[in-house]
Amino acid sequence: MRRCNDAIVRQPAVRRRLGATVFLSVCTEPAETDSSFSSCLSFFNAYICYFGFHASFTMVLADTNLANLLRDQHQQQQQLQQEERYQRRYHYESNSQFPLERENRQCKSTKNGNLEEISVTNLTDGESLCYSLALIRGRASTACSYVIVRNQKNQSSEWPIVSGEFRAIVELSRGPNKLELEAASEKKRLLLIYEPRTTRLRVTPVYVICAGHDGCFQGPRREDRSPESAATRIGLGARLLQTLTAEKLREAGYGRKTFQLERDLDGAECLVMHSMLDVDRARAMNQRELWELIARELMTGPLASKDRKYLAFLSCTRYRGAPNPRTHEDTLARTQGHAALGGGGLALFGSACLHTWPTCMDQVLPRFLDATVIDTEQLMDDSNYRGTYGGCLATTLGSVLHELGHTFDLGHTREGIMGRGFDYVDRVFVGATGIDSNRNPVGLRGDPQHTTIALSRPLSVTVTVQEPLSMLASPRRNRLLSETSRPSSTQSSSRSQGRLSAPASPELNRSFSKSLLQSAFEQNSKSDSQTDRTFWSPSCAALLAYHRWFNSEMDNVYSKPFHDIDYDGKRNVVRSRFGIRVIELRETSGGMVVGSRQFPGSRPPLEALVPPTPPHCLVALTLVAEDSTGNILKHPLPTAF
Repeated sequence: MRRCNDAIVRQPAVRRRLGATVFLSVCTEPAETDSSFSSCLSFFNAYICYFGFHASFTMVLADTNLANLLRDQHQQQQQLQQEERYQRRYHYESNSQFPLERENRQCKSTKNGNLEEISVTNLTDGESLCYSLALIRGRASTACSYVIVRNQKNQSSEWPIVSGEFRAIVELSRGPNKLELEAASEKKRLLLIYEPRTTRLRVTPVYVICAGHDGCFQGPRREDRSPESAATRIGLGARLLQTLTAEKLREAGYGRKTFQLERDLDGAECLVMHSMLDVDRARAMNQRELWELIARELMTGPLASKDRKYLAFLSCTRYRGAPNPRTHEDTLARTQGHAALGGGGLALFGSACLHTWPTCMDQVLPRFLDATVIDTEQLMDDSNYRGTYGGCLATTLGSVLHELGHTFDLGHTREGIMGRGFDYVDRVFVGATGIDSNRNPVGLRGDPQHTTIALSRPLSVTVTVQEPLSMLASPRRNRLLSETSRPSSTQSSSRSQGRLSAPASPELNRSFSKSLLQSAFEQNSKSDSQTDRTFWSPSCAALLAYHRWFNSEMDNVYSKPFHDIDYDGKRNVVRSRFGIRVIELRETSGGMVVGSRQFPGSRPPLEALVPPTPPHCLVALTLVAEDSTGNILKHPLPTAF
């Protein structure tokens, strides 16, 4: 029996048997004991200290079998480790002391002293970043299951180590950031500098509240669905995409180039716009009509600016429920006020899945790994048939990046983010931790998909559209590229008998051969560098790397007429005095890239041959090209039929 606070608690009778193991609890409060109990407790305490237990100990009987004892201890240790793995400890702490259980938690035995040093594989000490969320990838000792990251404000976060690799997301303050990484008693210091580029060109997140709507997005009751929460989620989501874009361009060989957000220019995390569009009317419109109307309001209202591209979300999206929707099209048929459409200066989305997005940094990993099944009778499932909250977050966040890519003049591709490769953006942030998470055995769709939603950070500005909308001309349809776009099966009328090329100069031939070799090299190396299955195709990466929204103002100071880029149809070449960086052939209907050439390096050609038309191509094509200063040419090509 044990005595605690004058209360005697009887212990269950112990029957002696071969290999018996008995677990007794230890009261941590002062207890009044007799002498026999004190001596016994001293022995037990010594035993506890020896084996490193905190809440229980093993009493070894005289006839105990040692093999059974070791087996039981091993099983108990495995159970404790499993419980620790399922605990979500990916959070920031403002206090200088770790919780007691973390201090007491130990890594695996390292008596041999051969601990692997912490190494950062994607960043260098003293590196400057133009965005506020740093993704740190590296390697650490497998003797520990987590790496701790501390900043100069003594805030810390934990990130899992899987097969010796880790990924951590760290929020940076403006200026120098002194970080310390720790794992298995090994430490590494890392200095990162956050300084946005000098530019007026930025992406502006906007939450659109329709007239007659309270601004609360659809979601479970336990979630905060207020306009403030929506703006927070959208702001954080935009920052995650900003980081992802930079990392993927670095992997493509262009350095950490990315777009700047409104917050980087000391603006709000997310703007809230009160639209004049009535909620009932909005729910009766298709996504193209919604895009055109919201675009007009933005460009004729107080937020209008030629230096902005808008990342907008509708508050009034409503999913009406379906017992068991068989296809994504069935789900869309039950959803009102929904859009996933990007082009020109606006990427527009619905908000039916916004509830799956994190509201703060400590929610990012748990939400990506959330395997909770979506109740399709109540909530929209836009997870690419994975059926989980985490899958929904990954697909919708990737879809946001896909549509935002269209605003940066990107077309559709067979692979990668501008194809069907945006479903795995979660792997960019969680790495091997989430490879087996949220994976539904049901086959994936082969076609690009529709919806999208965003993540987090606080809002600070609200605007209201007060004047009637101007009846502006509708945007050209080819400026919009939605997930439902399909190549046209109809044949366009012939404007000529095809393109004739003049004899090419030796320089043009050499540049063409070089681009073909570069393309072959990229195909061979893609499997090594794109392990998370999320990447920009070669032509998309080149377009973004030299796009004006991805470069400082001083890189784009050239004024007309000296920086025009043009197409010489007689010679079938594109010319620019600043050098050609990328040429694409796209299907006019649907925007699918069917051929491309890229010209990396410090001396791009001043003129370059257009890639040949693919064999048996019977659809109208558009030529898209970009030079070193971000000038973009879009030219319809004559068809050969």
